[in-house]
Amino acid sequence: MRVAPPPFPARSRVRRALARLPFVPFVLAATIALSGTVDAQSTILHEFLPPDPQENLSWSTTTIDGDLPAAVQTPSGIATAPDPRRPPDARNLYGGSTTDDTPESTYEPDRDTRRPNVENYEDPFTPSTAPFKRLRAFDAVLDDYTLAVRDKTLRPIPIGGALAPGEETFYGDFSVGLVPDQPVRIPNVGPGTRLLRLSSNPETRIEVVRDGADNWFVRGHDRKEVRLVVQLGIPRATFGSAFADVGWSELERLVPPQPTAHRVAFAQVADAIGISRAMRPRDALEKMVSYFRSFEPSDDPPRGREDIYLDLALTRKGVCRHRSFAFLVTALNIGLPARMVVNEAHAWVEAFDGSIWHRIDLGGAALNMESQQDDRPAHQPPPDPYAWPDNQDSGQEMADRSRQSGGQSGNAQNGGTNGSTPSPSATTSSSATPPEPAPSATEPVDPNAPPAEITVGEVGRDVRRGLPVILRGEVKSGGSACPNVRVDVLLRSNTAPEGIVVGSLSTDDRGAYNGPVVIPRELSLGEYELVLRTPGGARCGAGETK
Repeated sequence: MRVAPPPFPARSRVRRALARLPFVPFVLAATIALSGTVDAQSTILHEFLPPDPQENLSWSTTTIDGDLPAAVQTPSGIATAPDPRRPPDARNLYGGSTTDDTPESTYEPDRDTRRPNVENYEDPFTPSTAPFKRLRAFDAVLDDYTLAVRDKTLRPIPIGGALAPGEETFYGDFSVGLVPDQPVRIPNVGPGTRLLRLSSNPETRIEVVRDGADNWFVRGHDRKEVRLVVQLGIPRATFGSAFADVGWSELERLVPPQPTAHRVAFAQVADAIGISRAMRPRDALEKMVSYFRSFEPSDDPPRGREDIYLDLALTRKGVCRHRSFAFLVTALNIGLPARMVVNEAHAWVEAFDGSIWHRIDLGGAALNMESQQDDRPAHQPPPDPYAWPDNQDSGQEMADRSRQSGGQSGNAQNGGTNGSTPSPSATTSSSATPPEPAPSATEPVDPNAPPAEITVGEVGRDVRRGLPVILRGEVKSGGSACPNVRVDVLLRSNTAPEGIVVGSLSTDDRGAYNGPVVIPRELSLGEYELVLRTPGGARCGAGETK
């Protein structure tokens, strides 16, 4: 296995303009410098003045290329524009080299309901939207509960315009590895985001497009690395407002018929929640939010019904991704337009009332979140219109803990958004810090049990840092399956002969494991041997791949 770097319809050419900065102080300084009566030994001709966001705001100055306002006032404080002159960061790219980056991306639910400890997270926005960077959204549920995008048609995103009443603005700053004429996924701050300004370094001919679930992509005509700095606008109500009092008939045209195979399961879940079409949509939504926020993480995978939706929804087990998945299935089957959104650290849902999409966090966040810390203001959303249970574990609360701890909360552990596409992290290092193995949910290991034999399905030779690798296989002992045992995933090299633990999976009742493990972005590039190891369980001993 070789670990490698992570890899608008109107065409718009990113323009470079002269900066419209106030020139009076410069002219004055130049006049003093040229005066023959000034004592050069006692006069400071050039003095560094640090940037003043308040001054930039009052003078309405722009960035040095003239494309963006140098600072903007937001409900979260004054936000300063990123420097558009910086080159792209080749180490941290949004790249189009994997299926997960393309419009064909799908999501498969899982039963690993353990609460993760720490998630690496990169936030390209100012104010900081952590952990709600909108990276991958799904609005369709297939027969086997795989999530997908219903309308994959890519449509252009207009560039330009002014901030509208009721909107707030954000800056975005990210590096992209363009693939000729192929869409590369990039993040946005929420549904309905508008692209007000865009600057590119180097100057590049690109298109920015979105699909039917409001996933964003950038498409260029040359293979190159570019840095994009954008200004965005979005209705503030998206982040926290009451669902409109609309009727089911107003929403029906927005929700296509759902798979008939899900009807019986949905009826059981709807009965457990206490919802039906006899109540108003906003009332049904409120009960659903309360129900799915009541889920609890569990070391015991929910099973027994041969239906993952029923297992999760009726046992009320799961973290953010399980709650969001079960909510989406329920919402679409009752007739509420909804989406599930995931990134590398969190998952949540969106619901549409016919006028505006509402971001709704169902909780289930990681214990902590490891993220870069800087002087950007943290986004302050409107008050949450829905009540939280006593054991609140919201994404906002996780982000606040991260900021208070300086962003260094411990070691990273896979599991935050199983199947999501991780984005670039802010830093890299020459050696990866191994995550602590996930706790085992099995019974004590029988020391006399035969050693486990682990098989591994086909794995691609090139593996990208920061992206998931799907691993499939079986664990057996003496020819019999090893159910519900932990399978640790390690990468071994000459510089790490003991192996670096990059994540853990669990076997099902038949001894099979199937799931993604995210390769740490801090991992050094090079050749690695993939090793899978299990501590065993009540029916099998410890073992690892040969």
